Amino acid sequence: MFFAIIGPISAGKRTIANYLVENHQFKEIYLQHNNVDNELVNFTSNNINDYGKKNLIEKEILKNDNLIVFDDTQKLLDFVTSNWNKNYVLYSECISSDLLLLRKRPTFLLISVNAPVTQRYQRYKESFNNNSNNDSKNILSFEEFCKLDDIQMFDRGLNSLMNKSDLKIENVCKSINEFYSLLEEKDLTRFERLRPSWDTYFMTLSFLSARRSNCMKRKVGCILTKNHYIISTGYNGTPRNIANCYEGGCPRCNSNASMGTQLDLCLCLHAEENALLEAGRGKANGATLYCNTCPCIGCTIKIIQSGIIEVVYALEYRHDEYIKELFKQAGVKIRKYNNVDYNYLFNF
Repeated sequence: MFFAIIGPISAGKRTIANYLVENHQFKEIYLQHNNVDNELVNFTSNNINDYGKKNLIEKEILKNDNLIVFDDTQKLLDFVTSNWNKNYVLYSECISSDLLLLRKRPTFLLISVNAPVTQRYQRYKESFNNNSNNDSKNILSFEEFCKLDDIQMFDRGLNSLMNKSDLKIENVCKSINEFYSLLEEKDLTRFERLRPSWDTYFMTLSFLSARRSNCMKRKVGCILTKNHYIISTGYNGTPRNIANCYEGGCPRCNSNASMGTQLDLCLCLHAEENALLEAGRGKANGATLYCNTCPCIGCTIKIIQSGIIEVVYALEYRHDEYIKELFKQAGVKIRKYNNVDYNYLFNF
């Protein structure tokens, strides 16, 4: 595994790296670019200490001769690729193009960490004061700290990079032990973060399919699979050649009708119905249905009749218990998928 950790000053990048080294046999790896100070986006507490005095970002001084350090991103990438069976963590200075290049590798995970600016400033002061080599005259005021933070987050684009990270961590912890406990809960090294399971893969696709929905009431997506192959997909909305629901195509959905009422006036096909119609009973028989929302009663009886053997859903619906009982009577397995990563879904 190869992790890169990004975040604003004193958010906890160093602590996450320490955790990975101490608990998961990671090795630290560094980038030290030449003459790109005005492009750096991943500042550390150690390379901003003279900012107030010199008005520039200093390179972090690496004192350990045994550290793995590269001045070229491609060389670093070649190194971690040839050593794919080992674990490395990068939390040093970097530029945006570094991360775009590193994300090409299947073993790479981009982690972002953040914390309230007041809390980060207190951590910065503690770190500064604990370093006997620092001159107290050079410590940044809160205003200077915030200005530098704005430069990093917005002028240099760290905020945008963090929004694209694979895993977001909020570090509001008051101690390192508390933060370590949080990291343990996050299960950073879970392999599915790098390569999703079949369940995660198909459920994610159902959420993606739901984005094609044109229904005014809710967005639902469905995927039919057999032997890990996709048979068909579906999303809810009005039939072919009928105006989209959000364009007034369905009178019921465009009214104030509450859930479960006036269904005889609804022109929208449900995601499950569309997927079943596309596949036909021959293909649907023996298949697994993934839906981002638990099927309604109407779709439940169609699913049973089509020969579906398993239903996997993520979001609850109004009549879930009755629906589960119907599936049980029909011998159709139903289970809830509980690992929806909304951070990832919203990054599409």
